[in-house]
Amino acid sequence: MKYSDIGKIQEAGLITAEQQRQIIEHFKLKEEGGRFLAVISFVGAVLVGCGIILLIASNWDEIPRGVKIAVGLALMLGAHGAGWYLREVNGHYQKNGEALHLVGAGLFLGNIALIGQIYHLSARPPNAFLLWWAGIAALPWLLRSKALHILCLLAFGLWFGLEINQQGSPIYFGNDECQILLYSLLGLACVGGAYCLRQTSFAEFASPTEKLGLLAFQIFAYPLTWADFYRQHDALAMSPWIFPALAVLVLVLLAVGVPALTDLTRQWRWTWGLTLVAGIGLLAGELFIAPRWSTGYGHNNPGYHWLCAVVLFLLCLLEIQVGVQRRSESLVNLGITFIALIIIATYVSLFGSMARTGLMFLVGGVFLIVFGIYLEKKRRALMQQMKSPSN
Repeated sequence: MKYSDIGKIQEAGLITAEQQRQIIEHFKLKEEGGRFLAVISFVGAVLVGCGIILLIASNWDEIPRGVKIAVGLALMLGAHGAGWYLREVNGHYQKNGEALHLVGAGLFLGNIALIGQIYHLSARPPNAFLLWWAGIAALPWLLRSKALHILCLLAFGLWFGLEINQQGSPIYFGNDECQILLYSLLGLACVGGAYCLRQTSFAEFASPTEKLGLLAFQIFAYPLTWADFYRQHDALAMSPWIFPALAVLVLVLLAVGVPALTDLTRQWRWTWGLTLVAGIGLLAGELFIAPRWSTGYGHNNPGYHWLCAVVLFLLCLLEIQVGVQRRSESLVNLGITFIALIIIATYVSLFGSMARTGLMFLVGGVFLIVFGIYLEKKRRALMQQMKSPSN
């Protein structure tokens, strides 16, 4: 329901001006033009910040250390102060204020880098990102900002990715493709955390957290369907406890959070919860079972990637059904997108000799065209079904 839709209904004479006002106040609707203003304000704030940074950089060597730090802090505090005024004091520019808070959170990372450069502090990148995350972690909860919440999740993910690449770290996980298993598992942790948030006073954070988590899980699990995915790894150089510990955390979060999916029936809560648990098992199998699945890898090897393709395909089908029941367009679109990607990966894995590849091109091309048309029609039908009034 949009602000403009209520205006059209009132213009048609179906409701009075007073009823229009009451509906707008009840549902807290706002004019769509505010979104454009918010985007322009955010871009303007970024340009102003970049302009100041460039002006400072052009005279960097002549500026005293104290002035550099003072300017950096002033910009950060000024952005947060202006954002607070627009959101809390003025109250009419929520999105603009949120954009300024995002700029302030980004400037905090810039100040960390600035101080590290001035005083030649330890050049261990994970520490800087951990400090950045710790410094902004409370902002989403204090300001009830979904945008800052997503930024915090991304900041944590950046630190996590750098930390598992840092030799000597207690969670170092080698320097090969096996790291994507942890990234995918971290996505599932976001999904479980999102379901737990539905039971709290910050339930509005649940939806973006779930979408980000499912997207991360499926993006980083998708390479498992490739025939030539690298599976050899040096187990001695990898942390032996981080994967099991993260898997246990995900299981706990899902056990606590899945019962909060009240928009699903009890049967579908169990089905979806067990599907996500199967995703954990698939990642664990890739780490512990796939290296011993067979003696070689490649197109002609009946490897673990076939099982991954089947399991992820079924997961996407269930994701679409869950999205329909919960009337979530994002889940439906995400499931359909990855079904298409899995089909493409499976199709490429079947390439072989010239005759075999030619036949696969012919049969696969026709199949993809027909299946693409079917998927688009199915997607539109599902969207229409979700938009229709529930019985």
